[in-house]
Amino acid sequence: MDYIIKNDKNLYIKLSKNGKAETCSKESRQLFGYQKAVNILNGLPKTLKRLKFRVEAATGTVPDKGGQKSILCKEYIPSEDITRWVEKFGTCNDILKDAEKRMEELNAELSRLDKELVDILHRIEFESPKDLYRGWMVYKKIKKNRERRRELKDELLIISSVPRLKTDGLDRQSVQKRIDGLSKRKYQIRAAEEVEDGGT
Repeated sequence: MDYIIKNDKNLYIKLSKNGKAETCSKESRQLFGYQKAVNILNGLPKTLKRLKFRVEAATGTVPDKGGQKSILCKEYIPSEDITRWVEKFGTCNDILKDAEKRMEELNAELSRLDKELVDILHRIEFESPKDLYRGWMVYKKIKKNRERRRELKDELLIISSVPRLKTDGLDRQSVQKRIDGLSKRKYQIRAAEEVEDGGT
């Protein structure tokens, strides 16, 4: 949504070419994002602060590019039922991204364990026979390798059971952008003439 800076005397604020705040008429007013408007308002010099400017949502009827008039959405504040989905979807996105990252880690570790086992087996194949104690130590290495591999495969099985979902639209920024878009709606006037308030 666009915002304006105005006061009760129909004075508006715009920025000059060098970025300095100055008063202007309604026709010359400038539109700002909310945070920028607040920053400009807070940074007004004392002479302008005395005029009691405030930030307001830009509303009214404006001509669009085609010359046809449209009614801009009045100030719109989304309810908590809507905004809560930013965090809810964001949390889902975090979990799915974590699962994807963990799958990569698990596959890399499984590959390392498989190579480790091949090394052990080739040592058994090519080296001289071991005594009972060294043979038992080789057995322990193989057992440890296989037990760790089984743990990783079990975790991978659980993570892989999660459906492959597209997560592009679930991040907090994308959801917030869609909510912000609710404030920029407009209705295109369809009648040939507008009915003014109080008109007949």
